[in-house]
Amino acid sequence: MLQERTGRALVTIGIGIIVGSAASIAWCPGLEAEELKVGYVNIGKVFDGYERTKVSDAALEKKGKEKETEFEARVNELKKLRQGLELLNNETKETKLHEVEKKEDELQQFRNATARDLGRERDKVAKEILREIQQGVQDYAKANGFSLILDERSLLYGQPAYDATSDVLKLLNSRTSKTP
Repeated sequence: MLQERTGRALVTIGIGIIVGSAASIAWCPGLEAEELKVGYVNIGKVFDGYERTKVSDAALEKKGKEKETEFEARVNELKKLRQGLELLNNETKETKLHEVEKKEDELQQFRNATARDLGRERDKVAKEILREIQQGVQDYAKANGFSLILDERSLLYGQPAYDATSDVLKLLNSRTSKTP
């Protein structure tokens, strides 16, 4: 008896799903007329291969090296001050010791500020690049009649024929080479 009721309930639910699906298809006029074209893009690969990313990375690396050189100069200055402490008498040594401690604090602040500033700049540039990539994907999709372009990270499986990564990357890099 219980099995019979459960069986009827399942049949009723199944019929409801089929009818609901059919109604939703009938309710969306023109759905069958449009072809659904889907592709996917590996955003990480596009980001890494994008010429603007490479240029930005090089600029940030150059800034980082400049700051590293400045940091090393400050470290050397601090070392010289410490070495000079050994030759001084106690009274003068105390005064110079405060100067050394102040320089150590400044060095630590410089290191923290540099790391923070470079990190913020890197994040800002990355956001701009990701916006450009998103716009490039949209432009590519519209120009090539895609209904959907998905991020490969969201896919469990995608046939290589639907991978638009290299095409989007070519589009973006062609735009970069044209802009000064």
